[in-house]
Amino acid sequence: MNWSDSLDLYCERTDPSLWSEPLNALSNLGFLLVAGLMLRRLGPGGPWDLRLLALLVGLVGLGSLAFHTLATRWSAVLDVGFIALFILVYYQRLQVRLLGLREGRAWAGVGIFVVLALGFGLAVRQLPPLPLNGSEIYLPPLALLVYCAVRSHHRRPASARWLGLAGLGFVFSLGCRMADQALCPVWPLGTHVGWHLGNAWVLYACLRALAPIGLKY
Repeated sequence: MNWSDSLDLYCERTDPSLWSEPLNALSNLGFLLVAGLMLRRLGPGGPWDLRLLALLVGLVGLGSLAFHTLATRWSAVLDVGFIALFILVYYQRLQVRLLGLREGRAWAGVGIFVVLALGFGLAVRQLPPLPLNGSEIYLPPLALLVYCAVRSHHRRPASARWLGLAGLGFVFSLGCRMADQALCPVWPLGTHVGWHLGNAWVLYACLRALAPIGLKY
């Protein structure tokens, strides 16, 4: 496998050039906007874990920007890797902040999620190809988001509402990701831009769910 191979996965890309996906590339500014907004609101003395998560949102945007400009195998790994890192760190902090678990138990919960997600991925590979445009890898995170919203409902109802809004946003963004190739004949620009903008909202809502009471936005 050549890690520098060019990938053509989205409707907007028509050639291997750097600027073949302008909308997909520029829409990653949404992640950088969310990261900057949260870091500004938190301030230098804000909780370390929320600042870390805000920085990870920025890395998600930069990783995706790299992929939608360079469009290589290694940039695709960077893109997915930062998303996965955010999910795992976020779930660990959510268990501590919203569910009241200790650090060790929260990391154990992360491990259980990883095992279940990998098992789901292996099971999907045994099935005929699904018409999801490669989006099946994001179904476990969607299920996790719903689970977190339900678990948080009694302890932190305001946080559960933010997580519910994040879940709705994730359904929208997943729909945009799945529809991209199918709509190419009628909409050559594709709908992947909705995946980025929808997920920028998702990550904002997720961070709001963890924000301490009294923190102004």
